[in-house]
Amino acid sequence: MTDTDTVRSERTLRLVRTDRETPPEPKPQRGGALGRVLGLDLARALAIFGMFYAHVGPMQEFKNPVVNTIMQIPHGRSSALFAILAGLSLVLLAGGRRPLPALERRQRIVKIVIRAVLLIALGTALTLWLHTDIVILAFYGLFFLLALPFVRCGVKTLAVLSAAFALVGSVVFYWISMAQPAFVSALNAHDPITRMGADGLGRLLFTGLYPAVPWLAYLFAGMAIAKLDLSAKPVRLGMASVGAGLALVGYGLSWALQKVLFAGGDMGGGSGSSGSGMASSSMGSGSSGTWSDSMSGFDPWSSDMLQFLLSASPHSGTAFELLGNIGIAMLVIVGSVTLLDRSTLALKLLTPITAAGAMSLTLYVAHLWALNHVPSNSDGGAVTAALAVWGWFCVVGIAFAFVWSRFFKRGPLEYLMQWATSPAKLIR
Repeated sequence: MTDTDTVRSERTLRLVRTDRETPPEPKPQRGGALGRVLGLDLARALAIFGMFYAHVGPMQEFKNPVVNTIMQIPHGRSSALFAILAGLSLVLLAGGRRPLPALERRQRIVKIVIRAVLLIALGTALTLWLHTDIVILAFYGLFFLLALPFVRCGVKTLAVLSAAFALVGSVVFYWISMAQPAFVSALNAHDPITRMGADGLGRLLFTGLYPAVPWLAYLFAGMAIAKLDLSAKPVRLGMASVGAGLALVGYGLSWALQKVLFAGGDMGGGSGSSGSGMASSSMGSGSSGTWSDSMSGFDPWSSDMLQFLLSASPHSGTAFELLGNIGIAMLVIVGSVTLLDRSTLALKLLTPITAAGAMSLTLYVAHLWALNHVPSNSDGGAVTAALAVWGWFCVVGIAFAFVWSRFFKRGPLEYLMQWATSPAKLIR
């Protein structure tokens, strides 16, 4: 064997040894990151469909308590899920769990601010145009602005903030909106947007259908969820356990306290009817007043108001409602992400629905416009007719989103939002 052959043999041995020592490539997980992204789109779609139901679905109460509870599930909870997903989206827009270079971080913050201002403007315009108080977009934009300074906080800090707004914020909300009517009236009197008939600062913070003071509990909960590694099985199990516990504490404790303290009383259905109660009287496509308007005739210190504070009625803003809604939203999110992360069959079958969730802004605005062209069910019309209208809203939304997604990556309004926020790249 020549020297050249010896060198070649040694080189070959080194290559073989290197190949043997190199660990094999890990098999890609089924679903993976795509499954988690589409899982969030599935949760958004459920939130949108739930808001469709709250606006065109059956409004009346049913004699059977089980049927009544089932029929009223979307009320309040769908908009809460929408807000929690807003907090999750805020963190993702800001870069998610990974640290960003300073320049990119500044650009993303400016992009978020532009997006928030546009949502406030769009929500205000829709409220004035459609003459309704159910538009969430202006509140959504304000949520972004108020929560943005906390976007780099950790899970524990965000969880504490969520709990604080659920427990303390709900009391502050009640105190200002109900026990301090003069303050609210003065604030509204000096607000030109409120005088125009839209949601001004007072309504956005305290007396609207989605007031920021208690609802920031949802935003911070969503931001905390976004900081978690939803690909890890222990995290999912822990999130599901916490969600179930919060739902039990929120709804269960509310029901138990009212049964013990007000066994013989009934206040508009109480918390036992998840879709009734004083706070829910302003819901529906035909509503014309804010939540505080429906409560204006009640004494803030009466037993009725104490019972209200112990309730979990939709849009009441009580601690029990906030905690219960956060728990349900956590279960929906972890269930949606787990399903589409683990099942390729579910990924394929639910593609039309996840497409709808990916263009939630477009579908939400479209459904607001459509509300002006369908009969209002606020007076408790036929159940089958209301369910049929809701079904058509969902079917048309899914069909449009699925067909559109075959040709475009984003929905129409999502493209406009991306274009409008593009000047953020000029930040240096």
